[in-house]
Amino acid sequence: MVEGFWTVQFKGVQGWGTGVAVYIGGHVYGGNSAVMFTGAYDQRGDAVAVQLHVKQIAPGSMTVMGRTEYDLDLAGKLDGTTLRLSGNIPGTELRLTATLLKQCELAPGA
Repeated sequence: MVEGFWTVQFKGVQGWGTGVAVYIGGHVYGGNSAVMFTGAYDQRGDAVAVQLHVKQIAPGSMTVMGRTEYDLDLAGKLDGTTLRLSGNIPGTELRLTATLLKQCELAPGA
């Protein structure tokens, strides 16, 4: 099950980064010191599709996609406590890959 608290390692067109994400009830919330992201996910078996909106929160900081605000369409596979995703900014060839490691389940009723 994808629902939980995750650490994220990602690589984009301008480098790599790390962050955290919470997957809960079909929604995703996360970020790092440079950006925040929100969005939605759909899980069907071990296949996961994610749509994110990413926004820079620290002016002047580098973002791995070289933009201050953008959307991402990602898809991948859940394998135990590892989720591997890849995708792009819609309408572009700008790609991002991410590996997420599940750190814990969420508390009941969270």
